[in-house]
Amino acid sequence: MLLALFVFCGGLSSGVFWPAHANPQSPQDFSPTSVPVLVSDFELFSSATSSPDSSSSDSSKKSVAKDGPPTVFDPSDAPTLQARRLMDFFSTTLVQDLKKSGYPATHQQGPTQQDKGVQIRGVFAEPDAKNRIRRAMLGGGSPGVTMLLYVGIFNLARPDQLLYQPATEQNPDARYGPIITMNNYIPLAKFELSKNPSEQEVQKICIQIVENLSNLLRTNPAAFAQ
Repeated sequence: MLLALFVFCGGLSSGVFWPAHANPQSPQDFSPTSVPVLVSDFELFSSATSSPDSSSSDSSKKSVAKDGPPTVFDPSDAPTLQARRLMDFFSTTLVQDLKKSGYPATHQQGPTQQDKGVQIRGVFAEPDAKNRIRRAMLGGGSPGVTMLLYVGIFNLARPDQLLYQPATEQNPDARYGPIITMNNYIPLAKFELSKNPSEQEVQKICIQIVENLSNLLRTNPAAFAQ
């Protein structure tokens, strides 16, 4: 599966998201890899049990996975286990890639008191029949074979920033999660990936996230220089 085009949206130079430090280093002295990075689990929800539609396609998915590159989870896994394995694989892979690039990266588990550095958050989603963005729900039986991953980069000096919020008007559908509205005032990237992605797909996305982070920090040194 090819990666979707990456676009950073919103106010990269906005003081709301990128507050300057009192005694910043000069841009020449700033190194992006000096910034600590926290990686949060990317949000992925699941139904309690697979729907008949999703179960009926398991055999075809399994045969494709058998002949292709290894996938993150087995199609026969319960949806809750599929979601957990995919979230864990993304977190582990992204932290490893960040460390390979020189970042002091850690997997965030629970609340953080850290107020300096970067936090990377994400949510899996998919469009419904009316092209509204909904939270993805593994095992829900939605007809699409791919899903979207929205990844936001946050300055820990402003931890109150949201990645998304529920839309004002909802139209409940058992196949999907709620309709959501993404926050376009943060650096935001969108990816497309299979609902049963290969390890290679995940690795490619994580490499691109690291590249996007490095580009963002290089163009906004005053936001993190200390």
